[in-house]
Amino acid sequence: MEENQVSRRLIIEPVNSTDGSKGEILNHSILIPSVWTLLATLFSILFLSCNTGDATSGTAQAPLFTLAPGPPITVAGGPSNVLVGDMNKDVKPDLVVASEQARTITVLLGVEGSDGRFRGTGGSALTVSDTPGEMVLGDVNGDTNLDLAFVTHDSYRVTILLGDGKGGLALAANSPVVMKQGQHPHTHGLAMDDLNRDGKLDLVTVNNADNDVSVAFGDGRGNFSLAPGSPFAVGPSPYPLAVGDVNNDGHSDIVATTTATGPQRSQQLPFSRALTLLLADGRGGFRSSLLPLRTGQPWFVVIGDLNGDRKPDLMATHHERSKLTVLLGDGNGGFKETSASPFDFGHNAWHMVLGDVNRDGKPDVLAAAGDGVGIMLGDGGGGFMPASHSPFLTGKGTWRLAAGDVNGDGKVDIITTDTESATVGILLGR
Repeated sequence: MEENQVSRRLIIEPVNSTDGSKGEILNHSILIPSVWTLLATLFSILFLSCNTGDATSGTAQAPLFTLAPGPPITVAGGPSNVLVGDMNKDVKPDLVVASEQARTITVLLGVEGSDGRFRGTGGSALTVSDTPGEMVLGDVNGDTNLDLAFVTHDSYRVTILLGDGKGGLALAANSPVVMKQGQHPHTHGLAMDDLNRDGKLDLVTVNNADNDVSVAFGDGRGNFSLAPGSPFAVGPSPYPLAVGDVNNDGHSDIVATTTATGPQRSQQLPFSRALTLLLADGRGGFRSSLLPLRTGQPWFVVIGDLNGDRKPDLMATHHERSKLTVLLGDGNGGFKETSASPFDFGHNAWHMVLGDVNRDGKPDVLAAAGDGVGIMLGDGGGGFMPASHSPFLTGKGTWRLAAGDVNGDGKVDIITTDTESATVGILLGR
């Protein structure tokens, strides 16, 4: 303010020249403070930019991810799914990769200090009799080793492979587990959780053609039996589900999608603008309700606290669409779509996970997006916007993904299955 006042004085109060003329000095007086004011203004802008704007925009503009050095991991037959877990108990993330076409399961062990490099378990990929589709990891027999369960697209069976704690997998004696007796097997989802609060992992499968989900209780020794009342009805053509305690009662609940992609698609579409919520009673029973959506055909769904109120919220992607739906929870099992939802990825998005990729303490969304990974940054209040440089290219046909710190630098990395490239892609967090 004082500089502006000085400038004004210089302009309106010319100084006498040595020859008594005021006009020439007046012109100079007008010119000099104008330049000074301009320079001061520019300096202020640059100073503010360096201290605030550039730091923020630099964070936003710099790519959040870079491709891991070296060639991508080639998988015979092409990868169809991938999971991250410590398969050999060395406290380093490993990869479990499925190939539907080759009917194989491959375990790739993480290398300490590497930039996303992995090595095999010393043998060839494990060939399985059923085509591996959806997969989950968990200790089903209580030996502290991670085991693998997977389903087959056109079967009601769940195959169980027991881990040896060294990266090896072997078919369990009681495998497969038959989740349902029916005429139209079309399994599109699998989850593992303790649904009856006995401290033992149970199985949940999604029966796409039957419009229901099946539940089987585990005994902690690797055996499973169907839950009373199973299967449980959900919306039309459900796809992969989400399991978690959405009403904070200590019981794991189930959220199912409604893709309306079956043979009766035209009849199902009017009923596809909702998720199905199955609230658990802790004994294996569920109470069903619908969660309305503005956008139809929800495909993948995740559970997480998106606005920091310690109440579970929901997110969903949609069939062949770029939309991201956000519903905030009230902590009692009620959900309401936010006023700004759905958000736009800018491209079609499929399988997704949550992770804090820019390390601001707010959950972000990572989604498989055709030939790469789409990133939506969260604002901590339930709002999202595309990250700079999104989508991050990996390989053709990116369909599934997993997140984990594969190089031990404390940053979220992304592993993708690139089906058309027949490779596993790795994006390292920067």
